[in-house]
Amino acid sequence: MAQSSNYQSNRNQLAGQSNRSVVGLALGMAALFFAIVAILINTPILFYMGTALIATIGASRLQAWLSVRGLRFEREAPDAVKVGDWVTINIVVWSERKLRRPLITVADTLPGKLIYSDKTVSTPIAPAFDLPIRTQYRFRPQKRGVYKWSGIEAVGTDALGLVVMTKVYDTEPVELTVLPRPIPISVELPVARGWGISEAESGQSRGAGLEPRGVREFVSGDSLRHVHWASTARRGQLLVKEFEAGSHSAVSLVIQRIQGSDLGIGADTTLETMCGHAVFLAEQLMQQGALVQFPTLEGRPNRSSGAERVNEIYELVARVQAELTAPLSAEIGDVASLLPTGSILILMLSVADRGVVSMARQLRGKGVQVVAMLYSPAEFKVTRLPHQYQSADDPRYMDELESAGVLVRLASKHGEAL
Repeated sequence: MAQSSNYQSNRNQLAGQSNRSVVGLALGMAALFFAIVAILINTPILFYMGTALIATIGASRLQAWLSVRGLRFEREAPDAVKVGDWVTINIVVWSERKLRRPLITVADTLPGKLIYSDKTVSTPIAPAFDLPIRTQYRFRPQKRGVYKWSGIEAVGTDALGLVVMTKVYDTEPVELTVLPRPIPISVELPVARGWGISEAESGQSRGAGLEPRGVREFVSGDSLRHVHWASTARRGQLLVKEFEAGSHSAVSLVIQRIQGSDLGIGADTTLETMCGHAVFLAEQLMQQGALVQFPTLEGRPNRSSGAERVNEIYELVARVQAELTAPLSAEIGDVASLLPTGSILILMLSVADRGVVSMARQLRGKGVQVVAMLYSPAEFKVTRLPHQYQSADDPRYMDELESAGVLVRLASKHGEAL
């Protein structure tokens, strides 16, 4: 309903501008007709009528031209939002000339790569000298990423609404980070059922007698036995002790980023689904006490935890793009030394990477268990891959992975992993 309403509003606005242009053109043609007929039949009255129409049109064009000159803009936007959340953009307008202006409309120049829905139209305003006037519009971003844009188009008319004039102003660039929205998925990882976090199957209490790792913010489900009262008193915030969760408490996630591997259209692609699954898994695993890393995105292991670490992960994943020339296996080779012994490595692939097979055998010797989450192009309505690629869910490739000791899971955008 909102999409239909906004579409209708945009269409009405464009129709209004088009109608004003038609009226202005019609008056211009009428003025020219009167002038020609007046000359041909030597009729002063028609000549005066044509002259009056021409003068009216000229005055209207001048007023419309002045209505969009001498303006200054400032844009206010949030730093970050999640996919699907409302974004409100406030635009402050100043008039730098002492003019009585008719209403103008402000149109922001959003980047072409930004996919959004439910965009509203900014309210028409009449800027006054040295008096800031505010207008705003809203939309819902549908694809994660970091988007930068600048420039605002001012659209003005004369008092009669006969002539439409536009002017584009340069503005300070604005940057909006659209964070991925978690996409729930159920995956059985090795060692234990559920998330496979060794002794910490229940996750949050982590059991007495384990080595303490630090403190973090209290979340629902934590035992009061583990409240760290000294830190709580210092910070004025309820904090609990965090314990090592066992031999498989470190999990690394790697998302395929090679060019051509992002399959699908718009926001419904394999890469967007991978990113949604990655942040969901990261949050769930961290709640269960696991050390979660994205080694190909952040380099050296980050052992922080809690809300700040979750925010870091969202920022990292928001910037993931399928723009690399090196395959995923080469990325892993560069960071293999950073993978903790006895940890789990989760790979997310949409196209086959033969190098993963040999890499998995090497990692097994180090005690790293590899899990491959494979995304089927067919689920994203992709019937033909780039000629150099093979689908990751090809049975022959899956057999090769399993023969190398990789635990293969077929991932679905609907939340299951088989």
